[in-house]
Amino acid sequence: MLTLALSRRNAEEIDFVWGATESHIASWRASVNPDVVLAKYIPYTRDPAPRPGANTNLPWWQAHHPSLVLYTADRKTPAWECFAGEGCAHVSVPLDLTNPATLAYQIENAVAPAAAAGYSAIALDNYGVRNAWNASGAWKGPHGEWVELYASKDDARYTRDVLNWTARAVDAIHAHGLLVIPNYGEENLTDPSVSSVVALVDGVLREGGFTHWNPIPNSSSFKTPPLKTTPSRFAQDVAFARQLQRRGKAIYTINEWGAGPDFGLNPSKVPYNISAAYGGAAHANRAIRQFVVATYMIINGGASGIFLTCVQCYGGNAGGVGGLSLWPEYTAAVGSALEEAAVNAQSGVWHRAYTGGLALVNPTAQSQSYALPAGCDWSDLYGGDVPPGALELAPASGLVLTRSHRRQ
Repeated sequence: MLTLALSRRNAEEIDFVWGATESHIASWRASVNPDVVLAKYIPYTRDPAPRPGANTNLPWWQAHHPSLVLYTADRKTPAWECFAGEGCAHVSVPLDLTNPATLAYQIENAVAPAAAAGYSAIALDNYGVRNAWNASGAWKGPHGEWVELYASKDDARYTRDVLNWTARAVDAIHAHGLLVIPNYGEENLTDPSVSSVVALVDGVLREGGFTHWNPIPNSSSFKTPPLKTTPSRFAQDVAFARQLQRRGKAIYTINEWGAGPDFGLNPSKVPYNISAAYGGAAHANRAIRQFVVATYMIINGGASGIFLTCVQCYGGNAGGVGGLSLWPEYTAAVGSALEEAAVNAQSGVWHRAYTGGLALVNPTAQSQSYALPAGCDWSDLYGGDVPPGALELAPASGLVLTRSHRRQ
């Protein structure tokens, strides 16, 4: 959730706030960028409006809407969503998406108030079509008896039911004049359900981004981008981002890097391992920033955005300016894309030419050579000359170059 004191520069450089604070809406609308998309945070399959101060809202739900609570196979434990470093969402009760009354409750208690408050989108968090939390059924029979919905984590009925709910929810949310942008973390982007999701929503937030951090102990690596960025995974991410944008949908990637507040590793949320000064050298952590900028240039089709901060440091001190993520590399004068991104079949290096620059990404676990196009003088983003010919790209790395003039 992004919280900041707005300045003219801040407002001009932000197009979208996923999980905007309601008390800041008036400031945004009065800024130099009044059309910024402000999304209301709603967990898609949990209580969208839990009672403040409660340790658990389960007793309230069992008293007022017992048929909507989603349980595991023991028929008494709710299908709590549990996250590394955060524990289980015991306050936000899991709900049965197959029950029409669930969507009615979500619209009345979350979507309609969001529209009235001035939001322009709904941010559905933790969206997915897999039965990851072992949901089994609900006490929703004609006389309050048990009804089994799912037999296992792999039950295809769960995917079908989520897509059905999504279609109904998107229609209802659109009727209130709001966009629908879920935090969609599907790992297998070749799954047939992905196309169904893309067809339904207005855009996608990818919290894993291209860094794919490991939440236990949420430190990834402090030296290089993680090797989870494999060639096949990177290719899937690129294809997914381009598919979305070709269909007029937006893609927003959150790239998290280095210790955050979880596990007490970085409670102040200062992204010390991203900033240039970390380690005492001005260039110490340019690698991660260039990697993120290069991946953005590879996928960008006019409806894309990036955010880089330490792990789960939302609303913290990212970039030293409140909750913003503004790094020097973002201002590179690379111009506009001249072509679609392509990958070299032998080396695995991705490349994309721009009118004023070149983006390169090596998603492999080995150093790779790339032959620079002839006829240009090349510079790095920090003013250094890059010799003509071949250059070496480190494992799991990105590089952005700018071009000056043609050689005589």
